[in-house]
Amino acid sequence: MRIRHLLAAVVCAVVVSSCSAAWAPILIGGACGAIAPFVNFEQQTNYPTKAKADKDRKKIVVNTPTIEIPPLSHEDSLRFNYVFLEAVRQQNAGNYDAAYELFTRASKINPYAAEVWYYLALYQGELDNDSLAVECLEKAAELSPQNDIYQERLAQYYIGVKQFDRAKTVYERLADNNRDRTDVLSILLRLYQQDNEYGQMLSTINRIEEIEGSSEEITLTKMRVYELMGDKNGAWNALKTLSDEHPSDLNYRVMMGNWLMQNDKQKEAFKIFSAALKEEPDNSYVQSSMYDYYRITGQDSLAQQTLESIVTSPKTPTESKATMMRLAIQQSEKEMGDSTRILALFDRIMEASPTDADMAEMKVAYMTLKNMPDSVVKTGLLQILQIAPENAGARIQLLQMALSKMDWDETIDICEDGTLYNPDEMPFYYYLGLANYQKEDHDAALDAFRRGVSQITPQSNVDIVSDFYYFMGDILYSKGREEEAMAAYDSCLQWKDDNIPCLNNYAYYLSVKGRELQKAEQMSYKTVKEEPKNSTYLDTYAWILFMQERYAEAKIYIDQAISCDSDSVQSGVIIEHAGDIYAMNGDIDKAVEYWQKALDKGVDSPMLPRKIKERKYIK
Repeated sequence: MRIRHLLAAVVCAVVVSSCSAAWAPILIGGACGAIAPFVNFEQQTNYPTKAKADKDRKKIVVNTPTIEIPPLSHEDSLRFNYVFLEAVRQQNAGNYDAAYELFTRASKINPYAAEVWYYLALYQGELDNDSLAVECLEKAAELSPQNDIYQERLAQYYIGVKQFDRAKTVYERLADNNRDRTDVLSILLRLYQQDNEYGQMLSTINRIEEIEGSSEEITLTKMRVYELMGDKNGAWNALKTLSDEHPSDLNYRVMMGNWLMQNDKQKEAFKIFSAALKEEPDNSYVQSSMYDYYRITGQDSLAQQTLESIVTSPKTPTESKATMMRLAIQQSEKEMGDSTRILALFDRIMEASPTDADMAEMKVAYMTLKNMPDSVVKTGLLQILQIAPENAGARIQLLQMALSKMDWDETIDICEDGTLYNPDEMPFYYYLGLANYQKEDHDAALDAFRRGVSQITPQSNVDIVSDFYYFMGDILYSKGREEEAMAAYDSCLQWKDDNIPCLNNYAYYLSVKGRELQKAEQMSYKTVKEEPKNSTYLDTYAWILFMQERYAEAKIYIDQAISCDSDSVQSGVIIEHAGDIYAMNGDIDKAVEYWQKALDKGVDSPMLPRKIKERKYIK
């Protein structure tokens, strides 16, 4: 037998999680109770000793039959202590196989030692022997009924294997032994809910309330239980008690009104809402409830007026405005309403609260939902940035619009501002460099990419970082700074070793210089393998083979490059390479034909006229 994953320290041994997936169906909400996740060796109180062995038979009383524990002889007591402590020592040393065997021996010496069965349960659980683990835990809990650790582990195990009735029995015992533990009562509450034991639920809630005192959460939970029982009076009385206990808190009275609305008592609800509005006319909670009242009773015009009053009031919290606007949008969509009315409402909101960036964002989201033209959405995005210039999301959306139109000037403007307000956002440097590169302003592009590189962190997007170095390499090479270019390519491939464009360019430039041709061939082969129909990559690979004097192989790949070069205007460089390769393969007529075609395409090569005239390859 091999036990691999048990924790070494005795105090860290764990059987199952108290929040097992099997527990999910019976959760009302929140996390499982706070269950002690370990057992302390020093807390054990039932080790056999000579004093105990010399006593008469001792009886431990649990819920049902009495268990008679015979005394150990002095010799067996000494043997047990030695074997048990050695098992613990072996476990702490990480020798789990030995520890398991020693715990098993200890259980045979003294089968009434609860702590032994507890540790054996841990091992059986680790070995996925669930039935044996439960048996061992049951023995430990039965032998030591006052040990909360054993009881809780057993209850948790029952929950893990979906034996909820047994778990309930153990938690009831724990609750009786620990009158102040609300975590145990909370779990019991969920177990009672599992079986719709509403009376037990109310009794448990009352016990929690006795310990923690009255609270909104407890009262509302009690109210929900009454409603599950169909006891409307009980639910109402619970809610009224909460309101009476907090006479200065208007929200509890509004909650009473909402409850009345839900129970078809609109007139009584209206009286409460009206009185509350007189006290606090700007209370958005009261206003929202009044809006619901008008809508439910069919008073649409008053409902609309109330909604507009809520969302246009500078005193209304943004969250409440957002909730009401979502309701307005949903209603408009349901009725196929006019989007201009919603936009006009957004405009009124922004006029009343011109610095509310959340509402400005919501407005843009609505425009996007309605597929409005980019020019309209752009106006909304600019409004967001006027309020919150550091809003990276809005600026990136503007950037996407500029890129879709290939408007490089606008792209540059957007990205320059982006690097100022969001200096850690890599896309702004990336597209700033790319836009300048497209405009052939290589100095500005190189500066943007370098600024982007300065913001790199271990968490940066590898694709973007890799491309930073790739573009830097291309620009540096075009400036004749070849060593810096090669270093940039190396950095690119360190971040992403399959950056195909970089592999191609790096390999080609090495071949042009006649450097590291084997390295160049390996890089180029990756590009051909990745994109076997790409004429540029095929040409690079053919040219590297040519530089290695592998002319026959080069001809195979240059022919593929020519056939795959499907552009309306074929590449003159590829055609000239084809001529060179054919020449070195002995086909001068075909070579001259390709050279002449390259010359006609305007290839700027000083050797090209000589090659045609002398009918031979010239370096």
